[in-house]
Amino acid sequence: MQPTPIAEDMAKLKTLLHDSLSPHLSAAQQKDMRILNLACGRCDEAETLIKVGSELTKGGDVEMIGADIRIREIRQAREAHSHLPAQFLIEDATKISEHKELGDDFNMVFMRHQNFWHGQELWKKIFDQGIAKLRPDGMLVITSYFDVEHRLALRALEALGMEVVSNRRNKASRALSDASGKSVDRWVAVLRRRQA
Repeated sequence: MQPTPIAEDMAKLKTLLHDSLSPHLSAAQQKDMRILNLACGRCDEAETLIKVGSELTKGGDVEMIGADIRIREIRQAREAHSHLPAQFLIEDATKISEHKELGDDFNMVFMRHQNFWHGQELWKKIFDQGIAKLRPDGMLVITSYFDVEHRLALRALEALGMEVVSNRRNKASRALSDASGKSVDRWVAVLRRRQA
C-alpha cells in the first residue's frame, strides 16, 4: 500500500524538525516538552509533533495544545487525534495570552504554513502572542509554503526580538497542484529569543 501524500509530508517534516531542533535544546528541555500549536487547523501534524517531542526528550512527557479559531477544523482535530496527549481549543490565536491557564512555559510554539503574506498585521499579533507563551529557553518554529513569505515572516519575528538558529529549505517538499510555486513545508525555521 502506497503512503498518502500527507504521510509522506509528515515523514519529511519529522526529519526536518528533529534535525533543526536537536542542536538547540537546553538540558532542561530534554526532560519533557510542552508544545503550543497556533492556528493549527485540523492539525495533520499532531502525531509528528508528539513523536519529535518524545524523541528529543528521550521518552519524556510530551503535551501538545492546538488552538484555532475555526470550529470545524478543531472538531476534526479532536476526532482524529483523540488517542494523543493533545488538547484542541477553539481560540483566537491573536488573543491566546488571555487564556491564562495555558501558562507561559511552552518549550515550543509551532506554526505550520503561517500565512504572513495574507495578513501581516494579524500574523505579527499571532507571532507576538506565541513568543509570550515560550519559556525563556523555548523555541518558535514556523514552516512556509513559499520563499518570499518565509523571508517576510522571519523579518517580522526578528523585529519582535527573535533570532534564527536554524533555517532549512525542504528540498523534497511536495509542490502544490495549483502551479503557484508553493510547496508543502518548503521552509522550516527555528527561532529563539535574542540573547542580550
